[in-house]
Amino acid sequence: MTALRNGHVNGHPFQPTSKRFSDIPSAIDIPVLNVDIEEAVEVNLEDLSEDPTELCTLLENEGAARNFWMTASLAYAKQHKVDHAIEILNKGLAVMTSRGANPREKLSLLSCLCCLQLRKSREVPRVASGMYLSRRH
Repeated sequence: MTALRNGHVNGHPFQPTSKRFSDIPSAIDIPVLNVDIEEAVEVNLEDLSEDPTELCTLLENEGAARNFWMTASLAYAKQHKVDHAIEILNKGLAVMTSRGANPREKLSLLSCLCCLQLRKSREVPRVASGMYLSRRH
């Protein structure tokens, strides 16, 4: 095994490769609700806006299935925008609840939400900077 020193392996910067989010496509086609014509709106998941409201509105108006909500959310998480990813899942859960969706339909959204909340909690410092814990005996 090669020695890792100061973030370098054999004199080269070490860039760990992660398979997380590797299955998120670069774009998705969201079917448009139209009785006469089959249409879809293509959403580029590599160039996402800073505000996911427009994407959530599109998903809601077109009655998108849960997998579209999850894919959009995970695309934001892939770009380290976990707060936006959580916002999308919460909106998706609210929409599915208002539609009267089967609880099993919402389970995958809830599971994804839990995973993102755990990921977010790992990024929080364990001890606030500048504060020290003192023990009194």
